[in-house]
Amino acid sequence: MWTTVVLLGLTVSIEPTRLGLIALLLTRPRPIRHLIVFQITGLTISLSVGLTVLFVFHHSFFGKSHVSPAPLQIAFGVVLLLLAAVLASNIPLNRFSRQAVPHTGGVDDAAAADVSPPPTTRRTQALHRVRRFVRGESSALSASIGAATAMPSIDYFVLLAIIIASKARALEQALALLTFLLLAGAGASIPLLSFIVAPAKTRIWVNGLSSWIRRRTRRQAGLFVGVVGALLIAIGAFSL
Repeated sequence: MWTTVVLLGLTVSIEPTRLGLIALLLTRPRPIRHLIVFQITGLTISLSVGLTVLFVFHHSFFGKSHVSPAPLQIAFGVVLLLLAAVLASNIPLNRFSRQAVPHTGGVDDAAAADVSPPPTTRRTQALHRVRRFVRGESSALSASIGAATAMPSIDYFVLLAIIIASKARALEQALALLTFLLLAGAGASIPLLSFIVAPAKTRIWVNGLSSWIRRRTRRQAGLFVGVVGALLIAIGAFSL
């Protein structure tokens, strides 16, 4: 259980979206406050959901039957291997996206542009409010980002299922959950501590790391996901 907790926690901590949002918060005039609010909000939501599942609703998931964590680890590892295969292949991921309407040009387009109605007032006001909210210094922005990143995902529920299936003591299960969340939040905790010492270098480092991860190709991302999946399968097989 503990190896899976550490492995998944470190994997989540370098998620590109999370690092990009952390880099965004570092550009705010008061980044320390925003990072603290981001961390506290995300940790509170994730911990509340996790503890509720572990100690309130876990009986409805497993009942009284004995479920070993090993098959869950292997199954999740297989899913990650399949995802890695898709990422490493040439299958277009945007096959089902909306196709752009071809532009033919001509007088009709110009006439249509002249008669197209201007944006509605409500829409303009809503966009203006969103821009003002993003550019503002309210802690609600960082709290909203923290809440969004803390929404439970499939891998989070799989981790909870593995923790429950381990049949460990309640205190050990709670510690395992807290360890995962602290490792997953290392992407914000480390920049927060580093920013106190070297603000300028921290911004450069986080932006560089976020850009480097986003520049990785599909095959490289598939290789990383495949390694994580293979490790989970090996851990599960060893525990059988």
